[in-house]
Amino acid sequence: MRSVSRMVGSAGSGAVVPRALLVAALLLGLFLCLSGPPSAGPARAGVVLAGGSTGVAPPAAPDEPGPFTAGYQTLTVSDPGRPGRLLTTSVWYPGAPARLGPVALPPAAQYPAAQYPMARYPVAPGVDVSSALAHEEIPVAPGRFPLVVVSHGSAGSRVQLAYLAEALATHGFVVAAPDHPGDTMIEAAEGRQAPLVELASDRLLDVSAVISAFTKPDCPLSRMVRADEVGVVGFSFGGLTSAVSTVGFLRAPADPRVRAVVGIAPATEVVPERELDRVRVPVLLVGGSDDLAAPVERNAGRTFDGLHGAHPRYLVTVAGGMHNSFTEICAQAAAVRDRPVPEGVRVRLEVTAEVTCRPPAVDIDRAHRLTTYYTVAFLERRLLGATTHDSFLTPAAARRFPEALFHAAG
Repeated sequence: MRSVSRMVGSAGSGAVVPRALLVAALLLGLFLCLSGPPSAGPARAGVVLAGGSTGVAPPAAPDEPGPFTAGYQTLTVSDPGRPGRLLTTSVWYPGAPARLGPVALPPAAQYPAAQYPMARYPVAPGVDVSSALAHEEIPVAPGRFPLVVVSHGSAGSRVQLAYLAEALATHGFVVAAPDHPGDTMIEAAEGRQAPLVELASDRLLDVSAVISAFTKPDCPLSRMVRADEVGVVGFSFGGLTSAVSTVGFLRAPADPRVRAVVGIAPATEVVPERELDRVRVPVLLVGGSDDLAAPVERNAGRTFDGLHGAHPRYLVTVAGGMHNSFTEICAQAAAVRDRPVPEGVRVRLEVTAEVTCRPPAVDIDRAHRLTTYYTVAFLERRLLGATTHDSFLTPAAARRFPEALFHAAG
């Protein structure tokens, strides 16, 4: 997979910038912050055309692609407070608008996605999966966008929720997903996994470091995001990370910049009730009824009941959902089949896929679609302020997915 990175800024900036992404955007004049402060409204509200007219894309359903093309790049984030801890980070972002209703962009601003290579996501050394949606190095769309940081599961990877990151990018979000050093699939397969207690703190600090890299005024990456619109999405152990991101955990402090939280199959059973009670941001939790790794009753369900201060909060329970029904496990397992990869990696992927990618488990594409539906609708509402998306987060709308039970409170 292509990886482009370059450190910039002062020693304390904590950011590394993808050269091709920034250069392309600057050449096309797409970083609007160079000529003034952030716009007052959501960046995806429209595209200014020649003559001052505005083409506005009709709103897309949460589980359908949004108005933007998904861009993809890989960069590295450093944390000045933890020298030597480098975070390889996948970034999905809104690229060239894919649809603008009846009004077309002027020729000078058109850059067809087809001329940019499709993104490739690493699975194991020498093995990757090609995206059907995201393009590498496509220029960033005009404006600033909400930032969503994704925290992967234990012994997982930064591309574990690629389908969800792609969807968010098409709807106008910048998504940054770091590998958590000491807790990736390769490290676990090689017996190099760090102690979970240490990781519980390090993961939170990783998330904060990524937020800083994208929001500090002296960091070039801050030109593409709105610092006041930050969310965290986590899967499994990452669900614990996201759930406590606003209150802190063990030696990791709270990060007050986080405005919304999503936990997918969250491993939150160990979070004390008093900590859950301190959470004051909107929360969405998604879990599977057949999850044996993080049983929904003791994790997502218990967390939902304990988030008394989170307004609003939502719980979606998927019938037949396994722990990895919400990940890219099926595509990753298929990619390593008959390929020379470390045996530990092969076993982890194939064993997990065996119980996840066939009945009686829920169809994985269906699980991805409903996870996308609820996550996009929730973050559009809580970060972009799209009040129309309240209608997607109701018992009536939940009938779209009869295999999922929907609960709302607050």
